[in-house]
Amino acid sequence: MPRHELSPFERNIRRIIAQNLKTASRDMTQAELAEKTGIPTSTLSGYFAQRSTPSPGNVQRLADALSIHKSAIDPRYGEDLLENDACFEAIFAQLSPERQKNVLTFAQQQLRAQLNV
Repeated sequence: MPRHELSPFERNIRRIIAQNLKTASRDMTQAELAEKTGIPTSTLSGYFAQRSTPSPGNVQRLADALSIHKSAIDPRYGEDLLENDACFEAIFAQLSPERQKNVLTFAQQQLRAQLNV
């Protein structure tokens, strides 16, 4: 059975997670990380190679093992999704050109209103 095609947002999240994992675990091998987390090396390899997305439970296991907050691995767990430019850009890219224009027009109106306060 064929898998569904990933959206640009999902592809971008996988890229970000892989990059964050590589940075956070640079002093250990995937085998060592697997031992610390209980996550199989084959599963970890999928995260590092952007072939799969970690489950919420595995994000937490990774964060605990690396002594970091889970948002340092997966930005979707951050306090504010809009603080992460990559997430915002991925969402924006999924909009039709007409809706992108609407977002930009609204943002410009909001900025003008804010500056006039």
